[in-house]
Formats: sequence, C-alpha cells, structure tokens
Amino acid sequence: MAYSRPSTAIICAVLLWSSIFISSTLAAGIQYCQSDPQFCFAVTRNHNETTNDHDLYLTLSTTPSKDGGWFGVGLGSEMKDSLMFIIYADQDRESLVTSFRTADGHSMPKVFSESDVTDQITVLEATASIDNYMAQFACYNCWSPELYDGGVSPYIYAGNTKQTFLSADKYTNLEIHSYAGVVWGDMNLAELADDAQDLVPSIQGDKTIGFTRDAPKAEGFFTAVRVHGIIMTFSFMGLFVAGSVTIRLPLLRSFKYHWVIQLSASILALGSGLYMFMRSTHFGVHKIIGLIVICSLIIQAAAGYKHHIDFVRIRRQTIFTLVHRWLGRGILLLGTFNVGLGMYFRDWSSLGMLGWFLIWSAEITGYGYILLQHERRKRSARGQAVPKEDLDDIVDAEVFDIGDDFEDDEDDVEGIPLMERPGRNETK
Repeated sequence: MAYSRPSTAIICAVLLWSSIFISSTLAAGIQYCQSDPQFCFAVTRNHNETTNDHDLYLTLSTTPSKDGGWFGVGLGSEMKDSLMFIIYADQDRESLVTSFRTADGHSMPKVFSESDVTDQITVLEATASIDNYMAQFACYNCWSPELYDGGVSPYIYAGNTKQTFLSADKYTNLEIHSYAGVVWGDMNLAELADDAQDLVPSIQGDKTIGFTRDAPKAEGFFTAVRVHGIIMTFSFMGLFVAGSVTIRLPLLRSFKYHWVIQLSASILALGSGLYMFMRSTHFGVHKIIGLIVICSLIIQAAAGYKHHIDFVRIRRQTIFTLVHRWLGRGILLLGTFNVGLGMYFRDWSSLGMLGWFLIWSAEITGYGYILLQHERRKRSARGQAVPKEDLDDIVDAEVFDIGDDFEDDEDDVEGIPLMERPGRNETK
C-alpha cells in the first residue's frame, strides 16, 4: 500500500486545481434584450469571500419614447418583495434618475428609504440623452432572487412609454406600466471568476444571452442540494458516529461492524461530495471544509488498511494506527460541524439550527463518554481469564485493534494480553 499516499495526494491536488480552473473559466455576464419597446439589461454576479455572499452588478439601457417614460428591472418572479431598479429622466433629459423601490403585492412600488439602501446599493454610472438612458448598479451582499435547481433565477421587467417627468425627483409616483414580463437568467453564466477585473456588465449588442422566457419546472422536494444534505447528515451524524462507537463497544464482532459501517458512510460521503464539487460555481467555507474532509477520508481509509496489514503481521501498533485513529476523530468532528454549516448557509430557522446543535453536542459528548468507559473496562478486565469458547472470535476481532489513548503496553489487544492468546502460555 505504499502507493496509496502519493496517489491520494495527486487526487486531492487535482480536485483543488479543478476548483481554481472551474472558477476561472466561467462566462462573464448574461443579458436580455427586447426590440419593441427597445431595452436591454445585463447581469453579472461575483462571490464575496468576506461575507460568503454575492455581489450583483446590473446594467440597464433603454431607448426613451418622445415622452420619456420609465424603465425598471426587479429581482424575483413578482413585484411582491422584489428589489426594483428604476430609471427615468426629467423632461429636458439632462440627468437620469435612479430610484430603488419595492411593493407589498401587485401595487404601486414604494421608494426605499436612504438608510435601507445606502450601504447596499451603489450607482456606478447614470447617463441620459435624447435616444438613450443607461445606468449601472452594484448591489453588495444583494439578497438573491429565487434560485431554482440548476442555478436559474427570475427577473421582472416593466416600463411605461407615455409618462413625462417634470423634474428629476426619485420619489415621483409612477404611472402603471404599459409593458411588463418575467424572464429567467442562468446565474452560472453570470458568475464572474474570482480574479475578474471587469465586474460591471456591458450591453453586448441586442442579443439575449443566458436568459429565457420559459419558466423552469417546479422544484420538487428531492433537489440535488437537498439530497446532498440528507446524505451527508445521514453519513456523518449517523453512520460515522455509529461506526466510531462500535469499535469501542465490548462486542466480539465489533471490528466487522466497524469497517462495514464506515465503508458504507465513506462511499456515500465521497459520492455526494464529489458530485456537488463538480457542479459548484464558487467555493466558500462550507465547500472548502467539505473538500478537506473528502480528501482526509481517502487518507484515513488507506491508513486503516495499512494498520490492519501491519497488525496482522507484527501484532503491534504503528504510525498508521495513530493516523487512522486521530484523523478519523478529526473527520468526525469536522464533518458533523460542516453539516451544521451547510444548514446555516441554506437559511435554516433558528429552531432548526438549535436542534442540530443539541444533537451534535449530544453525539460528541456521548462519543467521549464511550471512549472513557472503554478505557475503564479494559483496565478492570486486564489479567482476567478468557473463556475458551471465545478465543476464536477474539482472534478474528483483534486483527484491527486501533489501540488505546491511555495505554502504554502495545502488546495488549482489546484488553487481552498477547501472552494469553491461543498458542501462548496461560500465565506470564
């Protein structure tokens, strides 16, 4: 198994390199255009490493009618609770007004107060002329519109070609729109590379890129993200905990139960983790921790197998024993913690997060208690005679013993000194 360590390192290196490659080759910007009336809007999205959220960049461009009119784009599939970016100009068209609004339903949008948007939205550019209105916005940590499976998000647009504005007042009441619609944008295409220099999208001709008017199919319960969460919760907070506890229980077949459970959990975790890795568009804290755990699982499994081979041959613990034992505990702790982190980023309720924390704390505390009980049981059983009918089972069980944290004598296996095994004298 000497080849397992470099091959594992190569696999991990490929995964980490792929994450950099994927994030650096993403397309920059999507746009939707319409010819009658003529308008375009373009969108880019950049992952903010500091807040682990997204910054949204938006460019609006429209050809005004002879009366001027107004044009706006909103985040979401309906007016209710949508963040709307609206532009219009005074009758002289000397300055462009940018107004940020929302609505309680299908009703007249209300202007956000300055305190609500000052720190979140920045007007990067706003120009008005006889034949064009153009504005560019940055929305920092912008609340995302509904994100459907596959990374598709809805945007609403609307405008009025008849209303004339006498002054450049962002609080002016808007007349009802004369045209409106809903489109869906592929946010995977809108995602910018982490090292992108040009964050603000520019209008690229009059073609629609990355948008469609066809609504996505209704999202079912078993989405990719939700299935991933179920598998990882079952694996780390169910199987891995059970497998780690089993090896420390006073069972003659504990080794067999241990490796069967841990192998099953590893296959589930590796499969689900790698699938989500391949479809990722950015790599935040949750995904980086997940990648570390996946790579560690491969190393830990290889160390466990190497320990097994060595122990059968020399009946002693080696460095692989320590690697398998302590790396396994680290994976258990980090993996179960990352389950909670994933729930947090999926906006679970406070009650749901409290439930996870209580279960997580109980499992970690219970595991520690079982370790201590195991050590006490071994110390109290040391030197006691072993029933002859149990010897064959003990020999089978002991070949994967991972030793003790507090035991100095490496010649003991599961509390049974090597001198007391079959083929040895009954007394030292």
